[in-house]
Amino acid sequence: MIRAILLAGTALVICAAAPNPGSPSGATIVAQGTANGVLPCMACHGPDLAGNRSIGAPRIAGLPVATTLAAFHAIAAGRMGDNYVMKNIAHALTGPERAAVAAYLATLPAGTP
Repeated sequence: MIRAILLAGTALVICAAAPNPGSPSGATIVAQGTANGVLPCMACHGPDLAGNRSIGAPRIAGLPVATTLAAFHAIAAGRMGDNYVMKNIAHALTGPERAAVAAYLATLPAGTP
């Protein structure tokens, strides 16, 4: 039973991360942002996405998909962090865009925190 639930959850994440022809890729969003004004992740989290302590931006490279998706959800709901820029980003990204970003970040080396 637990195995079936885990397999179903994994399939859901993979399907959610599947590219949508109208949506930018996770790599594009991370490096360039989106047409509707979402800033590129690199602007705050740094070029290697290892974080920027001076502004409180944590390392996001190498995070598991589920961790990034949970963070987006918690930030959008006001349960995590108090950064208005990230709250706006979490609201502006669509579900498929969030999934694409999370899937891309998970492929990157963790770097130095």
